[in-house]
Amino acid sequence: MTWFIDKLYIQQTHEQLLPLVGDKFYYVVDGVTGETSETPKAYASRIQASHSTSIGVYCDGHKVRVEGNPSRFGRPDNLMGLTQINDCVAVYNRILLSLGLPPFTTGKFDIGRSDAKGNFRKIYSGAQITLIDITRNHSVGHKNELAFLRGVATLSLPNGKRPHLYPNGLTVDWQTRNVGGSSWDYSKVYVKSADLLDHKNRNLKGADTETEDYYQNLIDYCCQSGVVREEHSFKSEKLKRYDLCYYGYVSTEQLANHHTLTTLDKLIQTLGVATVDFTSIASQLLNEGIVKSHSAAYATQAYCQQWLNGQPFHNTDRKKQLSSAYYKHKSRLLQLGIDISVPFCPSRASLPTFKNQREITMRSLELPTWYRAANARLPFQLVNGGTIA
Repeated sequence: MTWFIDKLYIQQTHEQLLPLVGDKFYYVVDGVTGETSETPKAYASRIQASHSTSIGVYCDGHKVRVEGNPSRFGRPDNLMGLTQINDCVAVYNRILLSLGLPPFTTGKFDIGRSDAKGNFRKIYSGAQITLIDITRNHSVGHKNELAFLRGVATLSLPNGKRPHLYPNGLTVDWQTRNVGGSSWDYSKVYVKSADLLDHKNRNLKGADTETEDYYQNLIDYCCQSGVVREEHSFKSEKLKRYDLCYYGYVSTEQLANHHTLTTLDKLIQTLGVATVDFTSIASQLLNEGIVKSHSAAYATQAYCQQWLNGQPFHNTDRKKQLSSAYYKHKSRLLQLGIDISVPFCPSRASLPTFKNQREITMRSLELPTWYRAANARLPFQLVNGGTIA
């Protein structure tokens, strides 16, 4: 399944003095010493293109920063976007050159002075990524999107990330209880046709009739294919922690192979087991070779029954009281797509103890031949009438 880039924030510091770029500028005053910063800070200037798209650019005289979605810039949609970081940076560099700013480049590593703990600081002379979103599309079949998301909403991720199904049933995301998690990462899965419909008026602003028809055909295609979008945001702290922030030394493939993404992928695959097998929990455990004895199978099924009856295994306040048996049964049930660490919700669950269930098969989405694919080399039409070649 093809991954592509949905959002990219990148910056680079230069030694030479550069033109100031931004909508507004301000100086920072130290509240203790009263000293004023030598160089001004800037609010990003928005470079507007067609279909209500924009890219934020700012330069304070030395640091150049660009924020936006290069896959959708100048396009009515981004059902499929740019798959390589180099192509995204190429879009940004054309904008920078039009503003008289140097392009983003790769660089070299050096070792800076050590910190208070004696750890040496890594210095990189090239551009650094501070945020990047990668995403891919799944086809689950016509009218299967909501059932699929209800199943996904029963799966928790490592590091205490609990699933949250939105009230409208169209999105599932995962967040930690730790407030600091916002600077780490964010994952979600949502119905793409609903997303396209919600933003239809904005995305088609100023569009011609041909583009309006194309956009409606795209919504219809997503509905018929049952398209759900999987999206992962890597934020600044996580990128630094795993050395994924250095432009030229990180790829989309490296991000896609990160453990959070591979864990979710494995968990989603287990949903197929719980959806298409119509036997009991104990029978499935034996048939799949998860356990070898009937006694072990029935013991795990009994644990699952406690979960169905509202046993609060998910309560982190009771973590110290949880026995090794809990973790053993949890591990077995996860292989059937059942996560007993998440509170049971009858409206979300799709357990293999009920008959007449519908099989949901997740496939990679194949785009139609008429789809307008992203191209980093195409010129962009700006809203003021100019063109970035």
